[in-house]
Amino acid sequence: MAGGSNTLLDRFKQEPLVPLGAAATLAAFLYAAHGMHRGNFKQTQWGMRSRVALQGLTVCALLGYSLYRTDEHQTGRKDHVRAIDWERLERESIAAEKTDRARQDDAVAGPLPSDKVKQPTTVFAQEPKSGK
Repeated sequence: MAGGSNTLLDRFKQEPLVPLGAAATLAAFLYAAHGMHRGNFKQTQWGMRSRVALQGLTVCALLGYSLYRTDEHQTGRKDHVRAIDWERLERESIAAEKTDRARQDDAVAGPLPSDKVKQPTTVFAQEPKSGK
């Protein structure tokens, strides 16, 4: 992921609470695992409960940054939207309808006598037409 703002260090700078929350969650988990290894029930319970709380805070930080970026993206995007010229759109639509109507009128009238279509000649024998 080398490019623009997608590098890991750039993401850490933009969202500093997420890596801190992940590190704190890992520390609480290791504390609980250490207590479990030693057989200390109180330390294990405290470590697991703090792990759950820290994990929830990390997820909240992720959601907060996501909502912030969505708002930032939407407000910045409105500046780049081009206004619709409804009058020009109406004129182009009317012109397109006129040309379409003219084409339909030509199709209904059929080909002009000067526009006779030549039958292609073939070297193969043609089948005789039956009188049925």
